[in-house]
Order: sequence, then structure tokens, then C-alpha cells
Amino acid sequence: MTIKQVKDFFSDKQNDSCPLTEKLVKSGYQQISGGYIDRAKWRGVKVNYKQNSPSQYWHLMTYCDSRNAEWSFSKSVVCGELIFWMAEVSGAVDKQELDSLVHKIVESPDHTNGVRPIYDRMKWNRKIQEICFSRIQLKVESLTSER
Repeated sequence: MTIKQVKDFFSDKQNDSCPLTEKLVKSGYQQISGGYIDRAKWRGVKVNYKQNSPSQYWHLMTYCDSRNAEWSFSKSVVCGELIFWMAEVSGAVDKQELDSLVHKIVESPDHTNGVRPIYDRMKWNRKIQEICFSRIQLKVESLTSER
């Protein structure tokens, strides 16, 4: 699937309900720095996981806009909250399966630092990608080929 296919598919989903993604991010499962977080700060977009900001829609659209539209949107994209959001708003993964996954993740953090929960992002990003990525790809490719 190409960057263009992804952008076209998700471009109208800015206001779609994503309660499971919100639960995930508001629990503290948001990248702390680098990538889209640094891009948001640079652009003056508020970064606050408790407010689910920046949104994963913003994350995806700015990512797509920063890449060649003909490039592949591949598994090198590893941000768990982004892939989770894509799975939720596309309907590529059953809500019950996503609910089970988010429950496992939000029950797993280390709270010893006292400021913000710390997640094993490598473990959970891999799990999210394993469950969601190929299903998102099938959904995007099947619907964008019909347009």
C-alpha cells in the first residue's frame, strides 16, 4: 500500500470516534519524544497524552505529507498508537479484539517513576503491528482499488 492510498483512505476520518485509541493514549501510551512528538512541538501543536494530543489523525496526515506519495507505507512504521488508531477507525480489526488488546496494554505499565506510566513500547508496538498492520493493509488496498 502506498502513502497516497493511506492518505486517501484516512483523509475523511478526522472526526471519527476512536474511544479505544483515546483510552490507550490517555493512559500514557504515547511516544515521549522524537518523530511526530517533535514535529508537533516544532509546529506549535500541544503535546499532552492526557488530552490525546496531538491526534493520531494529525500524526498520520503530517507523516503522509512529509513523504513521497508513491512510497510504500510499510511495516517500518512502528508507532503503536498510530497503527492502533488506523485499525480502529478503519474497522480493520474487530472492536472486541482491540478492546482486549488495549486492556492488556493499559494494565501493563511501570508506575515506579511516579510521574507518568512507562510502557514497554517495543513489546506492545510489535504486538499492535502483528495484530493490526496486515488487516489495515488489506482494508486500504481493497477500498482504494475500488475508487
